[in-house]
Amino acid sequence: MTRRMAIGAAVAGLIAACGGKDTPEPIKPVAGDLTVAYSGPGQTDGALLLVITGVLTEVKAVGPYQVASAPLGPTATRVVVVGTLVAGDILKIRVSDVNAFASYTGRIDEVADRETFALNDPVGYTIGVRK
Repeated sequence: MTRRMAIGAAVAGLIAACGGKDTPEPIKPVAGDLTVAYSGPGQTDGALLLVITGVLTEVKAVGPYQVASAPLGPTATRVVVVGTLVAGDILKIRVSDVNAFASYTGRIDEVADRETFALNDPVGYTIGVRK
């Protein structure tokens, strides 16, 4: 093997080891908003108490709802949503990486009727987080 061939083989090996152009770039976090929606059997829902699990920096109402939130630990936030609730989008949450939306979950702890103020059973209610 000539010296020129040996150098060429070494260069080819280094290029192959580095991955060349076929190696995908790592996915970088993209900050943004995720949407939180709810559904349930109640026709006169007036307030929800829910917990969102995942690190978030801001909670905003979607539509005419009033919202208050407070941290429930380093990776959970308790949220109260008040208004004439209709199944569908109720919140936007600001997160550091919208591509990690699957790691955000929510649960409804309490549901109150807007006419009687009675607590409804939250078992039939669902909440979802999506991009």
